[in-house]
Amino acid sequence: MRTDPNRGEVEPGEAAAADRRGDRVAAREVLRRRRRGSRATPFGQLVQDWYVGIFITATLLMMLFAATGSAILTPDCSASACLEPTGYRVVAAGLAVVGVVGLFLGLRAAGPASSDPGTATWLLSSPADRSVLLRGTVIRAVGVALVAGGAWGVLVGFALVGGSGGGAAVALPVLACAGAGLLCVLLLVPLVVRLQGGHVGPARSLRAVPDAELARAGRAVEALGAATLMLDTTALDSLATRRRLTRRGRYRSRPGAGGPLLGILTHELRALARRGGRVVIGLAGCAGALVAGLLLGRFVGTLLAAVAVLVLTKSVAGGLTTWVTTPGLRRSVPLDPARVTAVLGAAPLALGLLGSVVALAPLGSSWWGPVLLATGCAAGALRSCDPPPGLGVALSTPAGAVHVGLVQRLVQGVDLALLSALALLLAQAHDLGGGVVVVGIGLLAWQVVREPS
Repeated sequence: MRTDPNRGEVEPGEAAAADRRGDRVAAREVLRRRRRGSRATPFGQLVQDWYVGIFITATLLMMLFAATGSAILTPDCSASACLEPTGYRVVAAGLAVVGVVGLFLGLRAAGPASSDPGTATWLLSSPADRSVLLRGTVIRAVGVALVAGGAWGVLVGFALVGGSGGGAAVALPVLACAGAGLLCVLLLVPLVVRLQGGHVGPARSLRAVPDAELARAGRAVEALGAATLMLDTTALDSLATRRRLTRRGRYRSRPGAGGPLLGILTHELRALARRGGRVVIGLAGCAGALVAGLLLGRFVGTLLAAVAVLVLTKSVAGGLTTWVTTPGLRRSVPLDPARVTAVLGAAPLALGLLGSVVALAPLGSSWWGPVLLATGCAAGALRSCDPPPGLGVALSTPAGAVHVGLVQRLVQGVDLALLSALALLLAQAHDLGGGVVVVGIGLLAWQVVREPS
């Protein structure tokens, strides 16, 4: 029993409930003080910000649906491999599974409860109720997940009724799939919150979320926000590298075999064997490009295949990236830098060729198509290792001021991959034959021989 100065003796459960109510009051008071300590946003400005955000989101979604809906509902069989109704249903089921897994992983990566270092230091260390302090971050994460889940549901609905030619009959399945996407998000959020806090109730789980878990999710949210704002993936790459090094731990070092070049190749193959997860994820991305090609046509599928193969090549080219981006290492090795670059690029090129076959072969591509795409993407992976350019001049756009250097950073390396994809499409359209492979081989040879800047 506990004695209350106003009510006398109270039960332990009632006392605990009173303590929690006090924590909530303290949390609300902390939030009020924090708002009073900053400049209050006028109501008109708040409405304008919400309107702009909703308008931009709706515009982007309408552009996405307008570009994909007509292509899926009325496919051009002369430019793509048309699917049967059963094939469309299989693709829709696969997209639904991928969407559920992606929503779960996205919510898990973002928390959904997260905290920046300032909030964790000054607010979460207080006895105030965490469920109140963390409510805003959870609402933001759930809002983004609802938009993504609904949009993905619309795409699943298009795939479900693909090839039907459109009409009023497709509206109900598409809306049903969109609603299913929203419902899936609402069902996943309590599950993910329970994984964070370990309790069934969302409020109890938010109170029990450890500080390390909040910091982990906060770093992921900050890195994603920085990458979106600056149009640069450096923050995400650094976060992924730190986490990968933490998970990897220690492994036994082995001596090389044979001469210098053979020893370097042996070491790189052993390192590649430890990166099996990234290889599987990269090949899954190539399979996703194949699905996009089956639904949207050969043109879109080839361009997406180029991006997917480039990502696969870069993800497995750890040794090649280290060699190209480290001038001191190149000076310390008594070998021709171009020969070492060619040896380290052999394994990424082979895996890129495998990913190109996965993405292009079912679309009816000739034998030289994957070769051209793989060599062009390998050249793009080498070019992406160049130091990023400066910000340069700023151009006024409807989305605000955009620096030319930021755009150059985004397309550095991607330009060569897309160039090889366009060469492939032109060769297929004009029946130029396998001679166009020299374009990809020339791009790759140029990147291997030249001295990195």
